Amino acid sequence: MWVPNPSALIPVRTGPTAKRRLAHLLRPDERAALVRHLLDHVMEVLTHVGLRVVVLSPEPVDSRETTETWTDEAPGLNAAVDAALVRLGPPVLVVHADLPLLSAADVESVLDTDSDVVVARSYDGGTNGLLLRTLVRPAFGVGSAAMHAERARRAGLSVSVLDLPGFALDVDDETGLSASGRGPFARYTRP
Repeated sequence: MWVPNPSALIPVRTGPTAKRRLAHLLRPDERAALVRHLLDHVMEVLTHVGLRVVVLSPEPVDSRETTETWTDEAPGLNAAVDAALVRLGPPVLVVHADLPLLSAADVESVLDTDSDVVVARSYDGGTNGLLLRTLVRPAFGVGSAAMHAERARRAGLSVSVLDLPGFALDVDDETGLSASGRGPFARYTRP
């Protein structure tokens, strides 16, 4: 049976409040540049894999011609993603915008996993990638990998939780920024 490639949904927060946990290290313009650089990297990887890419943001975002940009239809990350999931329909791969080590191989590992729901776990137990071949309500936040897996199981769906390097590291705080401080992201770290 042929299964279509999912659409990729990238929720991103921009503007003066973006990456505010890095405000003690980076000026607002540096945080905005970091968000943009990370988003461009994630869009490039997902486009390279051949997925339809939709960027989801509370405010308009200038994206590449190979991507679509949607404005949040509901307040808050989970409500906005949930509304976009319904609009897109399954299958859909939600990928956070702040993954500096994300590679095509990481994305392909998720896509090649034969489960209704595939959770790509972050180092801290969150969810940085969520493949939904059948929709479940998103629960992004602290401990979301376990929550997504539990919601899938309660719905009678098969679920896999993966630990992949490119999905494990996000740039939410100083630790993530320091760990990503090589290659193109080095300019955002301080000696």
